[in-house]
Amino acid sequence: MKISYDPKYDVLYLNFSENKIVDTIEVDRGVLIDHGEEGEMVGIEIINASKLIRSKPLQEIVIKIEEEAEA
Repeated sequence: MKISYDPKYDVLYLNFSENKIVDTIEVDRGVLIDHGEEGEMVGIEIINASKLIRSKPLQEIVIKIEEEAEA
């Protein structure tokens, strides 16, 4: 996964794969989900990110990886 932030345009992008984007759906004002050819989620774009997240979206990143729950 790649995370990028453009402070000039205040856009945060979470990229989950390098697959080709074939469709984009706006799920909320300023929140867009990109889908690939197989319907998979390729990325999430957040416009006006500092208003939706915090004043500086990439100032602090906390990563937590949880193991898959056993069935």
